[in-house]
Amino acid sequence: MKDKKLIISLLIVLGILGLGRLSLPSLGRFLVAQDQPQKSDIIVVLMGSGPDRMLGAIDLYQAGYADRIMMVRNNVAGYNLVVDRGVKIPHDTELAKMVAVQLGVPQNKVLIIPGDALSTYDEARRVREYLQEKTEIDSVILVTSQYHSGRAKKIFVKAMISMDREIKVISCPSQYDDFNGSHWWQSREDLKMGILEYIKTLEFYGYEQFEL
Repeated sequence: MKDKKLIISLLIVLGILGLGRLSLPSLGRFLVAQDQPQKSDIIVVLMGSGPDRMLGAIDLYQAGYADRIMMVRNNVAGYNLVVDRGVKIPHDTELAKMVAVQLGVPQNKVLIIPGDALSTYDEARRVREYLQEKTEIDSVILVTSQYHSGRAKKIFVKAMISMDREIKVISCPSQYDDFNGSHWWQSREDLKMGILEYIKTLEFYGYEQFEL
């Protein structure tokens, strides 16, 4: 199954290249949404990576772009199973919060909202629900990995359209993510991330956007 998915992924990328409209560097840069940081109401950190995303959020917080950091609790495979057996380990979101607090962000400025999210799609929907109750918030800074930032912004912008007010989404991917958009095909890890992002972007345009 994994080999079949990889073959399909490669065919998709090769098909795009075959059109002759995009070069390899521009294919990598297309995945990245980098906006100029602006003063906003809240910083939303997406889960699914390591401390790099939280480090980017901390920089923005300490630079004064927002006075709160928020995460949606994500689904971690097997976590509840070990906790039910009495094992005491911090959740991914709790680890991320610990990083922020130890680097100087007040504990009450880092919010974890429930969600058991399985995807960026789930996170966007949960953040939207939260913002429906917080009418004073009308702008968010979105922090994620560079390779993930373009699709993440598309999902969040689409999710916020149904709100009763305009929510500005500003994408500021973490500078600590080492994805190289200009030479992404030269690194095995970047190549894998790039191909998966294109597959997921096609899924967004194909059906996901219509369900937000």
